Amino acid sequence: MHLTTIRAMEKDLDLVKSDTKRLKEETERMMKAKDQTCSKIFDKQKKIASLHNDSSTLSQTLELIIQERVNTSAKLQKKKTYYAKIMEDMNAKLQEQQDWINSHKLNTNAGKLGLVETKTGAHEEGDIRVKTSIAMDPKTHRMGQETNEKYNDIMTKLDGSKAKLEEIMTNKSKLVLENCKIKKSIEQLKCRTASFPPALITMDMKALEEEHKALLSDNAAEVEYFQCLQHRIEQIKGISHVIKCPCGVEYKVELENSG
Repeated sequence: MHLTTIRAMEKDLDLVKSDTKRLKEETERMMKAKDQTCSKIFDKQKKIASLHNDSSTLSQTLELIIQERVNTSAKLQKKKTYYAKIMEDMNAKLQEQQDWINSHKLNTNAGKLGLVETKTGAHEEGDIRVKTSIAMDPKTHRMGQETNEKYNDIMTKLDGSKAKLEEIMTNKSKLVLENCKIKKSIEQLKCRTASFPPALITMDMKALEEEHKALLSDNAAEVEYFQCLQHRIEQIKGISHVIKCPCGVEYKVELENSG
């Protein structure tokens, strides 16, 4: 009777020991799992903090790029207005010169005289050749001088137009360089935000790319404008007229390229 009880108690004690060991092992596994979970939570918190910091940096960078885009657009608008004013002034000057030449062409039906071609003036961008009679009175000589002065003024204005064109081409190169810098900044920004959530990446980038395309379109318009301006300058270089005053003196005016 007592032996049976003792054996039963031993079995119960062994069972308790086994349960205690199993419980201890389970507790250790739970502690390990807890440590791993805490480590993962800590890593997630670090990533969230880093993402928040990157998001803040991205927002600041976007603000700077947008501000730069606004400044560039303002500069482009200012330059377009300036170039339009230059074109308007040049058109007015070209029209004035054309009117002056047309007014002198009205006198080409006067009487004909024997003429001797004499070279009376030269310019670094062209030569002005004047045909005059052998017997030239003071009035005719004075008219010839006035004609030379007017065409020298035309050449001076032409030189000024060429200088303005060179300035325009320089400014165009600067604008192209600024557009390239903006595009490079956008590409760098895309590389930095490749690991960000899609919603964060597409937040303002689409609108920014559209503005960049608009700037490139404006640049194409500027190139077309410069080509038109160059064509107008080449037109004035091709002026060649024969002018005869009422006194019978005939002038042949040519604008030739020196190169």
